[in-house]
Amino acid sequence: MTLRDIAYKNIKGNFNRYVMYYLSNTLVVMVFFIFANFIFNPTVSSMGTLGMKGVLAANTMIVCEVLILVFTFLFTFYSISNFLKSREKEFGLLSMFGLTKPEIRRYVIYENLIVSFISIISGLLIGILFSKLFFMGITVIMVLDVEVPFLISIKALAITALSFIVLFQGISFIVTFRIKNNNIAELLKGARVAQPIPKFSVVKTVLAILFIVIGYGLAVISGGMIILTMFPVLFFTVTGTYFLFSQFSVYITSRLKRNRRMFYNGTNMITLSQIIYKLKDNAKVLFIVSILGAITLTASASVYSVQQSIKAKTQLSHPHDISFMEKGIGLSDMSILQKAEEILEKNGNELSYKNQFILLNAKNSDKPIVEEEKQYRNPNVEDFYVMSNSDYNILAEQYNRERITLTEGKVYVNSYQFVIMGAEDQLLFTNNEYLNLIINGESHKFKFIGESVGGVVNVDRNKSNVAIISDADFERLKASTPKEEQIMYYGYNIKDWQKSANAVSEIESIVPQNDKIYFSEKISGFADIMQTTSLFLFVGTFISILFFIATGSIIYFKMFNEIQKDRQEFISLKKIGMTEGETRKIISIQTFIVFFLPFIVTFSHATFAIIALSNLLLDNITIYFLTIAAIYLVFQTFYYVFAKTMYTKQIRNLG
Repeated sequence: MTLRDIAYKNIKGNFNRYVMYYLSNTLVVMVFFIFANFIFNPTVSSMGTLGMKGVLAANTMIVCEVLILVFTFLFTFYSISNFLKSREKEFGLLSMFGLTKPEIRRYVIYENLIVSFISIISGLLIGILFSKLFFMGITVIMVLDVEVPFLISIKALAITALSFIVLFQGISFIVTFRIKNNNIAELLKGARVAQPIPKFSVVKTVLAILFIVIGYGLAVISGGMIILTMFPVLFFTVTGTYFLFSQFSVYITSRLKRNRRMFYNGTNMITLSQIIYKLKDNAKVLFIVSILGAITLTASASVYSVQQSIKAKTQLSHPHDISFMEKGIGLSDMSILQKAEEILEKNGNELSYKNQFILLNAKNSDKPIVEEEKQYRNPNVEDFYVMSNSDYNILAEQYNRERITLTEGKVYVNSYQFVIMGAEDQLLFTNNEYLNLIINGESHKFKFIGESVGGVVNVDRNKSNVAIISDADFERLKASTPKEEQIMYYGYNIKDWQKSANAVSEIESIVPQNDKIYFSEKISGFADIMQTTSLFLFVGTFISILFFIATGSIIYFKMFNEIQKDRQEFISLKKIGMTEGETRKIISIQTFIVFFLPFIVTFSHATFAIIALSNLLLDNITIYFLTIAAIYLVFQTFYYVFAKTMYTKQIRNLG
């Protein structure tokens, strides 16, 4: 029997230990190849075809490729090192059978070569299968004018295969030098060497909480200065997290063991006695997983939160994709509306809503006092458009806003005092009991009944507010206002509006430049922002999944590297009467702690990072963050169930 045969049979017999290593490597290779296949696609590399959008996408993925290689190096180095550390007894047996240290090193290299080869082949095949789907996704998200054709780049295949062969085998070659040169007796003892009772430092235990509190406190109170306090925040939080797992976790577990009521309750004696060693042994792993998880969760939530926040606030200021405001009669005579609709139809853009109604100009004679610290936003509290209650309700129904019912003499306000990012929405007229509006030179007093931020018509260049009054009041005021002073508003919503940039640009070019017509659209600037953030979110999702699988695999490796030691403990417990149900309960609790303790720390760190980001943007993005965190929790739960099932199965088989 050759060393290759031994390596192959060892992998086959210890499949449960290699499965997550194999899957993680396969995923890494798959993502790397998909990105490389996109980068080397002729359509993407041609500036004349996709322009700056293609360049942005390609450059983003090049950066991701580098990150993937760096992360894979660290992940693989850690994984192989832990494999070797847990196999000292095996190496001792091989030495006893006559194998020399160089032969043992070759045996380990053969093992990694087999796993690496299968991972690379699997990753490339899966990458080829999903490349088409990835290209379609990028085309939709970036709203590219040209569809990226599905091609398999030979250069991408070669670079991916060569990069990971060199990476995996290079690390394997380096790490095998760490195989101990102990005598056979020491190697055979392996993990059976008695471990000392875990101890903790009172000073470091206190510092764990103190440093994390300081880091969180700085993150919350820094506001716009978080850019300057970022490094102190990172120092205190990261250092505190390390002490949390290496010291504070041991302190808490030790205190629980001293609680007689808890310690002697059911299987808690076994659970607590074992978990204190697991937490101490896995402190570095749990620390690394928590920090990587916090980075991944914060980055994903930040991109998604900023994107959704921009989208929501833009929708408040521009509920219509395009709009025309015409002062007096004339727009219809110039056939601009007809031309605009023809341009949209020519470009394949369908309308979802088309609205037309009359507005009246008004001035607020009682200007509210704006707080001094809010003056930098320069809200317009003087200019108003007056709208009828029925017209407002038609639009409110289209945009899922609350309908209102007004009687004569009452007014409801939509205010436009906000900016898209960087300022906090605030109601401007809440202290008003009445609103005095000057319409057509006459003052009219209305009882103020409420206000909301944003409206159902597009904001104009002056950020004028909208006052909604009863239909009877509106008809009376309209009758006394000359037609040349009335405002005709036309609002359009377009299906798949992000794909209408060319049509909107053409429409804008035919609108005459004068004071009687104001054209407004949200597509040109907003579409570019959404495309860029969507690209980062889409690509970042792949990277996040990669990090998530890898960090979960680190915990998985650690669990299965200790399975031989755990086996002996559970066999002994079974001999003294422990049932299978009690064994499963102990495993469930311990696995739950090892998997979800890092998640709790990750969620806590990410929460305060998002609070700091919210303070920096002056915008509440908590809801978006919780959405991403919930998805992360679901994946973590699936991972926990899988790992617990595999671990329980192995313990049962070993027993």
